[in-house]
Amino acid sequence: KTTKWRTNTSYFHPSKEPGLIPGCINLSPCWFQQGHENPLDGFIPEVSAALKGDSGLSSIIDMQRPALLSSAALRVMHPQLYRASMSTHVALGQWAAAHGEDQMYRCLQHWASAYSGASIVCNRQSPGHRDPKCPPEGFDILTCIGSYKHAVMNLTNLGIDLLYNPGVMVSYSGRLVRHGVRVGDGDRIVWAWFMRDSVHNYAGTP
Repeated sequence: KTTKWRTNTSYFHPSKEPGLIPGCINLSPCWFQQGHENPLDGFIPEVSAALKGDSGLSSIIDMQRPALLSSAALRVMHPQLYRASMSTHVALGQWAAAHGEDQMYRCLQHWASAYSGASIVCNRQSPGHRDPKCPPEGFDILTCIGSYKHAVMNLTNLGIDLLYNPGVMVSYSGRLVRHGVRVGDGDRIVWAWFMRDSVHNYAGTP
């Protein structure tokens, strides 16, 4: 099904590097589980599953350098969104402390990105799609590393194809731009930094 492309194994290519596992994980110190984003239903934000447990905090600390780089890029490209996101971060930290959400509070203390979440994706080719849970005014940032070549990003509704070489950073509105990636030869890892409307709305951030 087109709605299952994010986890469909046919879109993930085998790795050439030993120990590199194709797949995707989502990391966020504070977000709503899929389909549970209406606070009127009594749902509250929580730490993403990949960050729960003893290893979660060490994972956040390990990713602080790329988190700071993405934040610096956003600060230059979209200062207003950067300030709104940092305000959200502070408000969520205060909420977590007031409600005894100790794990979330610790994660937020060490979360160095202005973005509310990150996906780390290995060797995936994605069909054309949008990211409807991202704010239309917001910029997602994708950073690619690896040994691959001949990858192309299609911005379908703009009619643009971009070379997507290792080391490239791409920023775009995930809700407004329909995009997909065709992967060439080799191993490719992407850091995808994103924000979610529901998190900003829960914190009451314009």
